[in-house]
Amino acid sequence: MTDIPGHTATLAAVGRALHLSTVHERLIEDRLALDLAGEPGVALMAQLTATTPIEALEGLGLAFAIRARFVEDMVARSLGAGVAQYVILGAGLDTFALRRRGLVEKLRVFEVDRAPAQEWNRTRLAELRIPVPHGLTFVPADFEADALEEGLLRAGFTSRSPALVSWIAVTQYLSLEAIERTLRWAAGLPGGSRLVLTYVVPPEELPELARAGLAWTRLQAAARGEPFLSLFSPIEMAAALRRAGFDTVEHVSDAELRRVYLAAWPDAPLTGIERMVIATV
Repeated sequence: MTDIPGHTATLAAVGRALHLSTVHERLIEDRLALDLAGEPGVALMAQLTATTPIEALEGLGLAFAIRARFVEDMVARSLGAGVAQYVILGAGLDTFALRRRGLVEKLRVFEVDRAPAQEWNRTRLAELRIPVPHGLTFVPADFEADALEEGLLRAGFTSRSPALVSWIAVTQYLSLEAIERTLRWAAGLPGGSRLVLTYVVPPEELPELARAGLAWTRLQAAARGEPFLSLFSPIEMAAALRRAGFDTVEHVSDAELRRVYLAAWPDAPLTGIERMVIATV
């Protein structure tokens, strides 16, 4: 990848910013995402708003907002259950620790990502005069090359206490070896730890319209130097999680997301190319 903070991270930040313009009830209020993305975010926002129908922009914003809201609700519930460590794998331009200060005061938050991406975040926060929250630690790591556990332990993470780990919109960009290595690390955490992750399903798992959307997304990602490397069916992902050592695996369906978050928006567009799963130790 030559661009920093990277197209994928920038798109996620722009998506959360787009959600601020929804005509429906907002699932999150991320007024920092676009600022953190800087000039690449502004440019991408301008490109999307100039070339994309309003309905599609609404769906794009929803896709990023609903998964952020789901994970942040899990953080709050986990904290209530006594889990005080939260690890964000592939954090990108995540703003949880900046927006949810009330939760962060009771948590240790570890943002794991490539060192250049984290340097971007530090620089942007300094330029915006936003202090790094006391409970937030940046952990530089490359999932393909680095020992994740070593970097986290150096950063103050304790493997003796349970943690909530989120791994959102990352696995499709990694090799199977890197994914399995990270899953084994997460499954080796103490009882009560949970992992919530997303994965992209292969074309044969999708209806025709979604299959076309996946093909377009893969072409766009490859053209920007971020090709999709790993796709999983739900059965394959469940098997990988159990091989890694997780005790329970729970798939989160679109129907469940609609029931919890979109009762007032029954026809909300959810693409279905990306699925979410929770695994518990």
